[in-house]
Amino acid sequence: MECTGFRDRVHRGRITAAATRRLIALLRHPHPTRDPSMSLGCLSISPARARRLRHAALTIIVASGATTPAVAQQKPATAPPIRALYITGGGFHDFKAQEKIVPPGVAARTNIVWTIDNTADTSTTKLIDRHRTTAWADSFDVVVYNMSFSYVVDTAWIARIAHAHRDKGVAAVILHGATHSYRRGATDAWRELMGVASMRHDKQREFPRLERLAPENPIVKALPKEWGPGSDELYNIDKSWPTMTPLVQAWSVEGEKHFPVVWTNTYGKAKVFATTMGHNNRTMADSVYLDLVTRGILWTVGKLAPDGTPVAGYGPRTTTP
Repeated sequence: MECTGFRDRVHRGRITAAATRRLIALLRHPHPTRDPSMSLGCLSISPARARRLRHAALTIIVASGATTPAVAQQKPATAPPIRALYITGGGFHDFKAQEKIVPPGVAARTNIVWTIDNTADTSTTKLIDRHRTTAWADSFDVVVYNMSFSYVVDTAWIARIAHAHRDKGVAAVILHGATHSYRRGATDAWRELMGVASMRHDKQREFPRLERLAPENPIVKALPKEWGPGSDELYNIDKSWPTMTPLVQAWSVEGEKHFPVVWTNTYGKAKVFATTMGHNNRTMADSVYLDLVTRGILWTVGKLAPDGTPVAGYGPRTTTP
């Protein structure tokens, strides 16, 4: 019965998966062995018949589109988007406008999906609901902080935020005013997350020339040599932790010394990127600034190649999602 069914499928121009596998096995042995006949299941055939059957099999397989699992055509796997949380709000900055600059600007440059939390609105003291549990960051790959919660001082609250990164490996990106968030708290948890401590900044003025400390680092490798943020606030860094690596620095007119303005940090299991540049909307909307922040994000989640370009699947979008 099996042989009859097999012959019927071949002779009628139809081929099942099982029959295909048998025919492929035959095709892989174009020269008969010393045995004067070849076996295909319970079907014994002569070498001459085998040659004719091989030709017929090729015709049937090509016509029917049949193939084996090993050579099945598959669509290229789509890289999963980076799951990013954007925490914003507070005082002293135009966070509502920047919410419409940073997330869309980064999304145009890499494969990322955003969740935006601006529940603090303009408050510098609000304890946002998201941070009430230790699982607050579990569904994200990276959290981007662009906020000013400078009067939140609850020690346990601040520690819970920072330790979600330290213990679970959720990456963090710190932009400008976020550097001064939680700075009045007694705990060092937020400062350890950033890798630095800062309490003040210079008055806003045209930035001096930036000095690259690690020009071959993939985050700043493509940063134009003559680029600067324009009029901005230079944050004075009072302390840095050994886990922090400065990438770019600038001269403080008031502090009369250089301070890092771009750096990376390692905090427990988490990778952190930070820049104190970006007080004004004009700076944040600058394509060079958005490129820098995008590379920083990609570096924290392991999607930045050594040459400073995104790894496959995380470059600029070429089609509308």
